[in-house]
Parts: sequence; structure tokens; C-alpha cells
Amino acid sequence: MAKANGRGVRPTSAEQGAATRAAILEATAALIAELGWGRVTMRAIAARAGVPHGVISYHFQGKDDVLRQAAVTATLQALAEPVEALATASSVQEMFEGTLAWFAGGGLEDPSVGLLLETARQSSRDPALREPIAAATREFRAALTELVRRDQERGGVTASAPASGTATVVAALLDGLLLHLVMDPELDLAGAVEAVRTLLRGD
Repeated sequence: MAKANGRGVRPTSAEQGAATRAAILEATAALIAELGWGRVTMRAIAARAGVPHGVISYHFQGKDDVLRQAAVTATLQALAEPVEALATASSVQEMFEGTLAWFAGGGLEDPSVGLLLETARQSSRDPALREPIAAATREFRAALTELVRRDQERGGVTASAPASGTATVVAALLDGLLLHLVMDPELDLAGAVEAVRTLLRGD
């Protein structure tokens, strides 16, 4: 007897549909990261997801719809973890250095990085894609602002600038360093770490 839904009974049609939809979204997100937005085809999605070509059209309103939904779903999932981590981080410096260590330790090979870069590029052309990503980015900056504020109260970060402004600059620095590492994998991050430490202290 099948136990796909954990109750010892066969999955319902709704459960099967949800599983198929999730497989299509996962396959599409992986292909966006691997091939680039413009090179993903419906046939490739079907093959990666292991479903007949026509099933995609049943669940989504064409190629643009499935790409958009896949990118949004995967990007929101990728951003959720750092937002949660910010709530328990002990300092901005710890968060910054931890992120750079992840970059240097092979994080750039994570499919989420390629997906994020492709999604950012495409969102400049597609407001329907841009809006949910922008909302998630604002949530990240809000969580980072709270960490900066806590750090300012402890004296770890200079209070001479607004917490929200400092959070925006730190987030932009991380994004910028990510782009530099993508273009120049040999970039030495040690100097960047020391420069940010100095800037945050206001020395």
C-alpha cells in the first residue's frame, strides 16, 4: 500500500497535483541557474521534472508563468534562511564575515547564486517578477536594520549613521562583493573584511 502522504493511504489527486507542481518549479529553478533565463525551454523543464510536456501547461499559464513562479518560489526560500539567521546573530561583523566565509568556501557554486543573478537581471524587465523579490529584499534589510540597531546599542557599530542606512550599505557591500567574486574568483577578501570592520566602528 502506498504511503506517500504519511497516512498509509494513496495520495489524493490534490496531493499528487501539488507534488507535480513542486517538481516542475524545482526543475525550472535549477534550469534557470544552469542555463540562464532565456535558454530554458518547456521541453527541458518537462524532462528535468519527469513529467509529460502537456502537464506543465495544465499547471501553469505558459513558459513565462512557470519561469516567474519558479524564480520567485526559489528566491524567497533562499532569502528566508538569512532573514532567520539575522534574528540570532550576535553582531553585524559576525554576519558579514560569515557570509564572506561562505562565499570563499564554495558558496558561489550553490545553485541559488546563479538563480539569484538571473532573477535580478530578469526582474529589471518584469514588474510581476520584481515586486515579490523586492518585498523579500526589504524584509532582509529590515532584519539587518534590527541587528545593526542592537549592535549600535552595544557599541559594536557606530551610531553616527541611521541603522537603516547602515543596513542598506552593508547589504549592498555583500551584493557587490558577490558580483566581484563571480567575475574574479581570485579576489582576496581579507582586505574587505578589515575595511568593513573599520567602517562599522566609525574609526
